[in-house]
Amino acid sequence: MATKQGTGKFFDQVQNALSGDKNTNETTINSGERLTIETIGDFAALLRQSLGEKDTVLIEFDKNVELDITALQVLCSACQTAAAAGKKIMCHGPLPDSLRQLAATAGSERHDHCKIDSTSCFRKLGGLK
Repeated sequence: MATKQGTGKFFDQVQNALSGDKNTNETTINSGERLTIETIGDFAALLRQSLGEKDTVLIEFDKNVELDITALQVLCSACQTAAAAGKKIMCHGPLPDSLRQLAATAGSERHDHCKIDSTSCFRKLGGLK
């Protein structure tokens, strides 16, 4: 008996349904311990790939993640890219203090919202889930 070849998306949907994932068009990625100029390349690639495959990308930050201005730029750019494509980036769990402090140091508190999409500001990352 021949089996139909497919993309595997149906299998993924079944697996997600069985594991309790109600929204099969979202994925969660982890920040890791460092998002700095030395390490941001891999995270940015993962974020870009995830946005290409899913409508919602949840970022789960390590509690004590180390960040620098490069990470802030990547997150802001990703939020703008997501908004332009009708997609979302959201924070899964609490924002780390290091991200809040970095955003404040960069002057984000002087701006109410992003000019591109007020719901996709890197301070909120599209909201919390």
